[in-house]
Amino acid sequence: MRKSTMGVCAGLALSTMLLLGGCGQSDLQAPKAAQATRYEYNATVTISPGDTQAGIEQRYGGAALVWQPEAGFAVLGLHHKPAGGQLSALDLTGEPLAVAANLDVFGADGTSSAWSGKAVQSVQLEGAGRAYVWSGGRAYVWSGGNGVVGGIPENSEAWNQIGLPVAWAAAPKLGEGIKVAVIDTGIDLQHEMFQGSLVGPQDQWDFVNNDPVPQEEGSFSDEAFGHGTNVASIVLQIAPHAKIMPLRVLTPNGGGDETTVAQAINFAVAHGARVINLSLGSVTKSDTIKRMVDYAASKGVAVIASSGNTGNERITFPAQDASGKYMMAVGSVDHSDKKSDFSTYGDRIGVMAPGEVVWGPVPGNLFSYWSGTSMAAPMVAGSFALALGQTLKAGIKPEDLMELMRRNAQDVRELNKSYGYGDKVKRRLDVGSFILAATQP
Repeated sequence: MRKSTMGVCAGLALSTMLLLGGCGQSDLQAPKAAQATRYEYNATVTISPGDTQAGIEQRYGGAALVWQPEAGFAVLGLHHKPAGGQLSALDLTGEPLAVAANLDVFGADGTSSAWSGKAVQSVQLEGAGRAYVWSGGRAYVWSGGNGVVGGIPENSEAWNQIGLPVAWAAAPKLGEGIKVAVIDTGIDLQHEMFQGSLVGPQDQWDFVNNDPVPQEEGSFSDEAFGHGTNVASIVLQIAPHAKIMPLRVLTPNGGGDETTVAQAINFAVAHGARVINLSLGSVTKSDTIKRMVDYAASKGVAVIASSGNTGNERITFPAQDASGKYMMAVGSVDHSDKKSDFSTYGDRIGVMAPGEVVWGPVPGNLFSYWSGTSMAAPMVAGSFALALGQTLKAGIKPEDLMELMRRNAQDVRELNKSYGYGDKVKRRLDVGSFILAATQP
């Protein structure tokens, strides 16, 4: 069963009809490919420099999906547990090998979209539509050419809240040269908003279909349709000259396997990502994904993870494991800095960011909004891209940026204490103060 924190999307009512601009549903999907092999279980094993991939696969009876001899580990996909449900093999260290469930363990952390019944009930908008035709004039917003910081006027309140105008003035490269991996449902590769903003095709992959075209698939009746497209756009609204590395690991219903997430992290590191955004989570701790995040950190790659949407202190994984100098968990606040009702919270969260009604592109050259901690995380990922695109101040290294972001965030404890959250909702992203503290003028 998928361990997802996504809200259930309702069908479209007449009052929420989409203006499709004459595009049929077939226009929104890439040609179908054979699905990648899926595995019931996975395990992370210790390997030594003398081991071969074939030898390890024979020893454990699985497929080596991630092979990292220099780091001393491999991630295996397994079709079966040993007889009796117990693993008879030992790791090369002599320790029993832990086998974990693999299928649909992860889910997207977007709680609602404009076409879901939940969002329609909570947000009233002018007009009957909830996903609007993308106007041609919006295609150049990343350059700032329309005079709106962040590019999309509908998000101006959020951008002012986090100090984005100050950040843009202090970081004129706007993330240039920085690759940000968005590990998600894929994106609408043909959307006008992404033209010129993606890495080359050699740096993209679909781990669901096992092909080099990570096109968002599905329809508006699917729970997670459009999730990755919105998430990627938020990174670009913060850091418009960064490059998005789209890596598809989630299906249109929001589910994804541990091994595909592990492979995507491995791919992102190998292909030069400086930041990885994980707007997904699981209620089950994953040793495999923790190992992959630690590996990314060892290579100097920042990993940003959404905290989950159950509204309590049960932060999802991998955000629950956030620690060290290269990983941060992100929760959501509203425009007054109060914790979003849906957002998880607690001491593991590095910063909060505004994750309610965040506008961006929708597959099919459309334009709409999502809410969720999934929308807060890419604001932080984009903020790191802004900093990494600039020359850092003397004495400041990339590994110092997480702590600098926390230190320069806005203190929102007193406000949230009044709502009963104690000391567990602490900081809200202030990207302006962060950039001023981290980068040279």
